[in-house]
Amino acid sequence: MDGYESSDDICDYILSRLCNSTVEEHQRLCAVVGAMAQELKDQGIRSTHTAYLGATISSLDRLSLHSQSSDPHTITALLTLLSILLPRISPALLMKKRAFVSEPLLRILLDEFLPVDSLASGLKCVSHLLAAGDKADWSDSSQLYGLVMRFICDSRLKVRKQAHRCLHTVLESFQRYPVLAPASEGITNVFERLLLLVGGSNSATTETQEGAQHILYVLDVLKDCLPLMASKSTTSMLNYFKTLLDLHHSHVTRRITDSLSVLCLHPTREVAPDVLLDLLCSLALSVPRKKKYAEDMAAIVRLLDVGIRKVYAQNRQTCVVKLPVVFNALAEILASGCKEALFAAMDTMKSLTSACIDDGLVKQGVDQIKVNEDGDVRRSGPTIIEKLCATIDTLLGYRYYEVWDMAFQIVSTMFDKLGGDSAYLLKSTLKNLADMEKLSDDDFPYRKQLHDCIGEALRAIGPETFLSILPLNLESKDLFEVNVWLFPILKQFTIGGHLTFFLKSIVVAVGLIRQKSLMFKQEGLISSFRATESLVYALWSLFPAFCNYPLDTADNFKALVKALCGALQGEPDVRGVICSGLQILIQQNKSLLEGKNDILNNENSISEKKARNYYTIQVVDANLNALRSSAHDFLSVLHNIFLESPEDSGGYLLSTIGEFASISDKAVVNRLFRPTMKKLLDVTYEAVEVEQPKDFSFMQIDKQSGSSLVVSRAKYLDLAASFLGGLDVDEVNLLLETLKPGLEDGEGLIQKKAYKILAAILKDRADFCSAKLDDLLPLMIKVLPHCHFSAKRHRLDCLYLLLVHVAQDTPEPRKHEIISSFLTEIVLALKEVNRKTRNRAYDMLVQIGQAYGDEEKGGKKENLQHFFHMVAGGLAGDTPQMISAAVKGLARLAYEFSDLISAAYNVLPHAFLLLQRKNQTIIKANLGLLKVLVAKSQAERLKIHLKSVVEGLVQWQDDTKNHFKAKVKLLLEMLIKKCGMDAVKAVMPKEHMKLLSNIRKIKERRDRRIATNNSEEDAKSIHSKATATSRISRWNHTKIFSDFGTEVTKDSDVEYKKSRASGKSSVASKYSSKASSSRLKQAQRMKKSLAEDLFDKMEDDPLDLLDRQRTRSALQSSQSQKRKQESDDEVEIDSEGRLVIHEGGRPNRERSSSHRETDADSQVGSHLSARSSALGQRKRKKTSDSGWAYTGSEYASKKADGDVKRKDKLEPYAYWPLDRKMMSRRPEQRAAARKGMASVVKLTKKLEGKNAAGALSLKKRVAFKKNHGKGGKKSR
Repeated sequence: MDGYESSDDICDYILSRLCNSTVEEHQRLCAVVGAMAQELKDQGIRSTHTAYLGATISSLDRLSLHSQSSDPHTITALLTLLSILLPRISPALLMKKRAFVSEPLLRILLDEFLPVDSLASGLKCVSHLLAAGDKADWSDSSQLYGLVMRFICDSRLKVRKQAHRCLHTVLESFQRYPVLAPASEGITNVFERLLLLVGGSNSATTETQEGAQHILYVLDVLKDCLPLMASKSTTSMLNYFKTLLDLHHSHVTRRITDSLSVLCLHPTREVAPDVLLDLLCSLALSVPRKKKYAEDMAAIVRLLDVGIRKVYAQNRQTCVVKLPVVFNALAEILASGCKEALFAAMDTMKSLTSACIDDGLVKQGVDQIKVNEDGDVRRSGPTIIEKLCATIDTLLGYRYYEVWDMAFQIVSTMFDKLGGDSAYLLKSTLKNLADMEKLSDDDFPYRKQLHDCIGEALRAIGPETFLSILPLNLESKDLFEVNVWLFPILKQFTIGGHLTFFLKSIVVAVGLIRQKSLMFKQEGLISSFRATESLVYALWSLFPAFCNYPLDTADNFKALVKALCGALQGEPDVRGVICSGLQILIQQNKSLLEGKNDILNNENSISEKKARNYYTIQVVDANLNALRSSAHDFLSVLHNIFLESPEDSGGYLLSTIGEFASISDKAVVNRLFRPTMKKLLDVTYEAVEVEQPKDFSFMQIDKQSGSSLVVSRAKYLDLAASFLGGLDVDEVNLLLETLKPGLEDGEGLIQKKAYKILAAILKDRADFCSAKLDDLLPLMIKVLPHCHFSAKRHRLDCLYLLLVHVAQDTPEPRKHEIISSFLTEIVLALKEVNRKTRNRAYDMLVQIGQAYGDEEKGGKKENLQHFFHMVAGGLAGDTPQMISAAVKGLARLAYEFSDLISAAYNVLPHAFLLLQRKNQTIIKANLGLLKVLVAKSQAERLKIHLKSVVEGLVQWQDDTKNHFKAKVKLLLEMLIKKCGMDAVKAVMPKEHMKLLSNIRKIKERRDRRIATNNSEEDAKSIHSKATATSRISRWNHTKIFSDFGTEVTKDSDVEYKKSRASGKSSVASKYSSKASSSRLKQAQRMKKSLAEDLFDKMEDDPLDLLDRQRTRSALQSSQSQKRKQESDDEVEIDSEGRLVIHEGGRPNRERSSSHRETDADSQVGSHLSARSSALGQRKRKKTSDSGWAYTGSEYASKKADGDVKRKDKLEPYAYWPLDRKMMSRRPEQRAAARKGMASVVKLTKKLEGKNAAGALSLKKRVAFKKNHGKGGKKSR
């Protein structure tokens, strides 16, 4: 009765819902309701719920007195109507009229011949009367409740299920009322009576079988009702469950398990913990191990998880005693091999480990171990935690080989739970894990899981204790005995170590190994020398790991400074790892001090959380003070190393200088910054002098010195910028003044560094940006003519930061003036070769648009429209570069801001005019704008402009149309998807109707191909489409403006040509399709290798040699396309520059040249290359159809059987070549691939299964038959 309002007439509502139903019960209900409504209307009674209730009860009362002659269908309809009415009657009225309603209801329901539907509806009425009745007096409810209990074991499923639902509803309404106890006791009495009935009979009589079935029915109702019963009755039921579990009957066990699971999952329900625990242990010990009971096993395992945790929450002492029994049972389940139960057992062991093992258990076990360490004989038995650890240790045995990956997770959880005490309780387990490392990869596929488990042990006990149990064996004379496999684990999982241990153990070991290394070098043992050098580096590489939240930074970092500075100065190979460790140390403390430590979550291990929680504000302050006190020493050392080193690989020196400068005192930073700036000015002055040579004879010298001065200037600029985090305002002003000449410098390297440093200043020093804004904006305009192309991206970074600041804190007129002065430069940057430069320009347009349109910050939609028109002003530019850049900017704004779609449509007439030009750059940009409009517009708006869009697309000049046919076709497909085929067809010119027909055929063919794929391929295609959709939702200018369309568009392009062409043979059309396929594959390779820069590459823009990816791609493509003309007297050199000498003379030049020509032609998407590739494919297909390529026939003897040796050839052999058709899903292809195999091994099948004598006799018979046949032929 969903949708019914209390004010509606229940009769009208039922009739409106069911009057058209063909179900017989509905028709009878409508008839009864209609007659009742008419009767009330005739008597002048208002049609209310109370009136209908009275009429219904009166009818039932009359029928109950004459039940034998009553129509059962009428009773069913009346009971159904009553079950609808009762929930809509007020509880007060029901209590007042309880006897009036219940008496006829009882008389009817006690009728043995009542239909099933009548009983189901009547039970609903009874449950509602019980729920709305007086819950203080059991006598008022006992009769109705007994009626419900009568049907919970009914043999009719529908009646029994309805009785179960009613009992659940009644018990739920009895909660916290006195009637709950007698109601629960009634269920217990029924169950007890059934148990006595079944248990008291020794023979399998019919009554006994019915009683057993009734017990199962009661167990079914207890699945939902057991948590709702009174505590005393629940305990009694649990005791009865214990008796039933001894039967080991799967149906009984499954129902008991379900009931206990619901009981344990109930959040507020308390049970007797000892009784529940006894039941759980019985279940754990009686778990079936056979695979056919896998579901029951998994259900019991999940019950153990929730049940044991519930018992632990109520009575910890009682629970922990039984934990070893439960863990042993779970371990046995892990060894059973039942996949359904394996993961449940693993999760349960991990859950119980985390929830039920507390500090008291652990302390008891550790104390017992410490007491017994000195004694030879242990006087007491193992503690509970020791038993649990022993069970965990057994999981590493070969019995659990197939589930070692799960065992490692359980062991890791135990290590994490025990923490530092794992060194006492799981010491043998850790050694067993180390022994498993010795297993070969063929026998041990869980290497990564093993290392993760050992790493968790390392986190738990700390690196010091860990290395005492599993030493590195650095003192071993044989270097092969060093446990080098521990180094990756130590580097990845060390957290919360001690710097003093690193100093006293690792650094000391480095010194000893260094001495050993020098000895090997003096003795000439090069391999040993290199091995020891690698070992030294491996030891130093542990330093960043020990800097991961160390516990003694404030106390012991000072002692480590001397060793670190010495290593930085004397060992260049380890500078990177030392700098990395110092950066980690500073960054972690800074982030904690700034409140940025948001990395803690529930997935972090307990040991990890402990290490990080140790870092309070006081600890962080002490750590930073210790680091700050040593900053001068490190800054001086790093400063000198950077100036002396030829290069700073990876910038680790500058990064470390920057980190120390950010925490150091200003005076310390200034003492190093001022001399650096002085040297920078001196070098700059020298560079200016070198640029103006006085004598031509010294020109070459000046050029060489100028090059070195450029490198020096760049190095000092980098060094000065690294101090930025610790500079005052005056020093920043000085740095800015020093940068100004660099912004106008002719050297691209210097200019790039200057812009990069200026961007860093603007990003990190917002106060400086505000103070110097009026000076910086004219400066950026002044140095624009001198901007080098390699510095363009960093200049845009500066402009971006300046304009963001302008957009936030500048009045509207001033903001408009500033943005207008830089808009042309930003728009032209959209055509830059460098991808990052283009992306920054696009971001700047969006940022400016947001500043104009953000109403929360004073913006307006009118201002956004005005900015769009400012960008559109570039369409009046003189150069194609400016026009295409403006169109791209408009496309980006329309893509980002939906409010600009209407303004973009106003630009369409200009776009159609630009499409008539012959410039490909302009055409490509305008097609991208159209693509954005089609993608972002609603179908209704798009249909308004559909005619102009379609006509503008197809009516081009012939010399440009073919170049962009694929893209036009893609746009038409998008229009068809948005507006429908009929709408596009209505506005398409007649001469281009074949194009629409081609698109329709391609779509139908694609749909058929997808429909024939198997389910796995469908899943893959769906996944790929979803992934592609998520990527396309973001702006990607290459996808918008690329020359190439989608794969379907390219495939269909050739077919459209074929549909318009006439007089061409089918062979030529086949070659044409092959050519298109070749071009498609080549385009896909280009797109895959350089996706973002593809369309710029096609525009003949200058190659950015500073972009490594573009340069490498250009070199690779040029090498693959160039052809070398070699003469006969030229030497042959391989790819590595070595001479190639052929023993049998030079190979045939014509043959090799033909191969090269064939390879070169195959890369060109021409008609001839398509033809040759098609012929080659047919030839290869014909060869592979035979199924074999070489059977050793040239070794066959013409005079006798068997093979003979040939001069200058290998010994006789035959082989079966690999053929990809053997893996085909088509049986006919696999058969073709196997064809001919019998000719390679003819005699093998005949000799199969025979001994040596039988094989020899068979060979003799074959030879005799052949000789006899030859003789017969001669006689004839």
